[in-house]
Amino acid sequence: MENSNGLTASLLVAGHHAARLLESHLSATDLSAGEAVLLTALAPGPLTMSEVMSTLHIRASTATSMVSRLERAEYVYRSSNPEDRRSRLVHLTLSGRRQLEAVGPAFRAVDSLLVSRAGVGAVAGYKRVLEALAESE
Repeated sequence: MENSNGLTASLLVAGHHAARLLESHLSATDLSAGEAVLLTALAPGPLTMSEVMSTLHIRASTATSMVSRLERAEYVYRSSNPEDRRSRLVHLTLSGRRQLEAVGPAFRAVDSLLVSRAGVGAVAGYKRVLEALAESE
């Protein structure tokens, strides 16, 4: 993918392509790519809204609307944080765990497709670029 603005612009465009590709594999669910990633992030346990924002690298308004949509669908619920009453925890519900099981095959299908098209070496190199990007924050 040639881009006159270099690597950064290409990474941003690639992220959008990855989201669209994942969403095509999520068509059996009612989830967006971002919502699927959020459910995956919640699998180990509840997160505060600040942790949702930092884990997904999204703004507060985006996190709030995403969690609200998942809450209306009964995939997550919010509770008071016993360690800090000013913050709220976001938890998966049983329905949310079922949705999480449904998104696993979509992630695996996209991963498999990308590895088959680009090769293991290219994917490993891309992961190193992403790690360097994460370290720059």
